[in-house]
Amino acid sequence: MKLNNLQILRAISALLVCCFHFKNYINFEELKLGDILFKKGSIGVPIFFVISGFIMVFTTEKLNFNKNNLKQIILFYKKRIIRIVPLYYILTLLWMIIGGNFFLYFTDKELYTRFIHSILFLPQKDIFPILYLGWSLNYEIFFYLIFGISLLFKKNRYFFIIIFFIITSILGLIFTFNNGYSNMVTSHLNLYFIIGILFALLLEKFSVPKKWAIPISIIGIASFILFLLDLISIDNELLVIPIISLFVFSFLLFDYSFHFKGKKSLVFLGDISYSLYLSHPFVDIFFRKFKVDGYLNLPYFIFKIIIVIIVAAFLYHFVEKKITEYLKLKLKI
Repeated sequence: MKLNNLQILRAISALLVCCFHFKNYINFEELKLGDILFKKGSIGVPIFFVISGFIMVFTTEKLNFNKNNLKQIILFYKKRIIRIVPLYYILTLLWMIIGGNFFLYFTDKELYTRFIHSILFLPQKDIFPILYLGWSLNYEIFFYLIFGISLLFKKNRYFFIIIFFIITSILGLIFTFNNGYSNMVTSHLNLYFIIGILFALLLEKFSVPKKWAIPISIIGIASFILFLLDLISIDNELLVIPIISLFVFSFLLFDYSFHFKGKKSLVFLGDISYSLYLSHPFVDIFFRKFKVDGYLNLPYFIFKIIIVIIVAAFLYHFVEKKITEYLKLKLKI
């Protein structure tokens, strides 16, 4: 089954984060358009987390546990690593070079520590990875680590992983940690992965009739838009979870209940979403050299988004895809 609409949701998520980082370009003195539209654009990240949880179930549901379980776990980790790590490492090194202090990362103790934490996906308290977007990949890699371990429990794997993240999230609410890794492990953000897992298990066993899917999708998309535009104001981050979750579920219904094919151009944006997510800061740095004033910033903003998509498409076809195919061949995956 092709999840075209889930791919489109990937594109929306990546573009939301991109627009969130570019929003100041369209914040005019008399109209803070960037804040109005994209002040909450960072919610694209938890959307990614829900999608990740769903995809992990979707891609591992046919595992044969009669075979060597350890080999399957190793294979799972290999697939995740070659999907996430190569492009991130390349762009991290490029970010270090552009910053002009490449060699300092190997001679200065603090910078070297930051470098090691960045490439090992180990968060530091109050310090972002070198390529700052890597903070979300720390969560992704941790989730993959726990999901791989859950495969040891075979048919009980989902029970293990759901209980694990619920317990760690409760610990995060009760205790305050001074360690960056502990803060990540006990963060409520991990609950988004669990939501994705639960959606996959639900849709695997039950079909949602169109008469129910229509109002669910309308409510899910409408409430998300109202929240994004700050027309629904919610300060409690736990209360945001249902809004984001229902939004993702709406797109899943487009695949499972409505069977929408989705436009190829939008599906393509989903295909390049990882490259888009990681590379858009480079486009931002380049365009900071050129200043545009007044309402010319609006077409300038749109032009920047177009360039981001072009750069992402190039990276996807000539870097991300090529490296992934090469590593799959070498690792016999």
